[in-house]
Amino acid sequence: MQLNQFNQNIDDINFLSSQVIFPRISADDFKESHYKKIIYDLVDKNVGGFCVFGGDLLETYNMISELQSRSKVPLLFCADFENGLPMRLRGGTEFPHLMALGKANDLDITFKIARAIALECKKIGIHWNLAPVADINSNKNNPIINIRSFGETPELVSKHVEYFINGLQSERVLACAKHFPGHGDTSMDSHLTLPVLYHLENRIKNFEIKPFVIAIKNKVKSIMVGHLAVSVFEKEKIPATLSPKVIGLLRNELEYDGLIVSDALDMKAITSNYSNVEAVIKAIYAGCNVLLIPPNPIEAIDSLTEEAQKNHIFKENLKYSVIKILEAKEWSGLFSQDTALDGDNINLSIEHEKLALKAAYKSIEISGNKELLPIHEESKFAGFAFIQDDDLEKPSLFFKILAQAVENDCDFGFIDDNISKEEINNILNTIGKVDIIVFAFFYKAKAYSGSIDIPYKLRMIVDNISGRTKSIAVFFGNPYLAEKINSDLKINSFSDSLPSIAASILYLSGRKPF
Repeated sequence: MQLNQFNQNIDDINFLSSQVIFPRISADDFKESHYKKIIYDLVDKNVGGFCVFGGDLLETYNMISELQSRSKVPLLFCADFENGLPMRLRGGTEFPHLMALGKANDLDITFKIARAIALECKKIGIHWNLAPVADINSNKNNPIINIRSFGETPELVSKHVEYFINGLQSERVLACAKHFPGHGDTSMDSHLTLPVLYHLENRIKNFEIKPFVIAIKNKVKSIMVGHLAVSVFEKEKIPATLSPKVIGLLRNELEYDGLIVSDALDMKAITSNYSNVEAVIKAIYAGCNVLLIPPNPIEAIDSLTEEAQKNHIFKENLKYSVIKILEAKEWSGLFSQDTALDGDNINLSIEHEKLALKAAYKSIEISGNKELLPIHEESKFAGFAFIQDDDLEKPSLFFKILAQAVENDCDFGFIDDNISKEEINNILNTIGKVDIIVFAFFYKAKAYSGSIDIPYKLRMIVDNISGRTKSIAVFFGNPYLAEKINSDLKINSFSDSLPSIAASILYLSGRKPF
């Protein structure tokens, strides 16, 4: 199958309107006949591809293989695999978050991790990774970027963005720098509302945009525009995704000639202010080439078709976008190879797991009374995990493996904002029976959560306990909590990934990974 086979379709308005649409897809839902029919209809309409959420590796592989066989035009599948496939799927190697890579500050490791993710992507038929995050996390209260960013300075973020892009694209997996022009200095989650960036143009060009400039110099294949308003470019609160001025800055002033993709159009920063039809039409007029996850894909296709029939400029925008999409598919090899997949060897790679642990161990930051390390087998210790939701898997795993590593029993419990006074008193009454308390904080940036701070009531519990016995605080996720927590020793992992949990346990037990 060759790209020139589809040149005849480049003036077909229905084809153009469909190719720019990339709906959400889930292998978990694909098991249901009604859902499968919806997906079949979208494929038959010639959507450009899908954004993958949910399922295990084999299910996802089988789904992609089936849909590629059905589609007349090769489909481009994308996903948010910022720190590996487990961010969206059940399976694959989980790597430390990008901030941990920034703390390790080993560019060779960053390149190798990105390349490893690319290899795992291709095994299941995904050729576009919506990563890396190129935002500079300059706002400690940012509820959605945080450890997803490489760090707090343009220089650090730019270096790692460069190596991450080159790692992905060395394996012909499209990289995507996001969220232009920079989502780091906001304090609101665009899944819930529209954040606003209030900086002057000079500051934005010399700070927020710097990693994107580096990305462009390294020929990044795509850039995602964020759902945030930039007041210096748009006096009214218009999301960058729908702003001709912001996208014009990217396309004209920065001379970017790759794919420009919207952030997900089902997020409330868009849906609270625009209808599905308004959003997709405005995004194309603004200069987006790919429309990611519109709430109603069929309605979106129909509305684009109708607008293109009325407006020649709009049709030309669609045509330009589809040429970019087809070129991206060709670059990734989708036209030059059989899109039927080979399902062998899609399981975990031991080498990738070793790489993940090496990166995690190198990123650990320790401060305070280091004489408390390692925890000895004769020490009596207990643990408390501070959690922001009902997911107890990783907190439980941390304490169970820690107990095994130090060859000691460990009573542990979970504390969230719903804890009662009676439960607090019970905790305080048991403190005198142990030598060390280990606090584990599982707070991280999470879509729709709105906050990554620990409630004041829980901070007071930590203060009370720390005043009665020696304490170690381990931070999985939001690293800035360490500034608000009183503890004799603090261990910051900058990630709640499995290798970061393992690396923290190695430090606590006085061991090394290799």
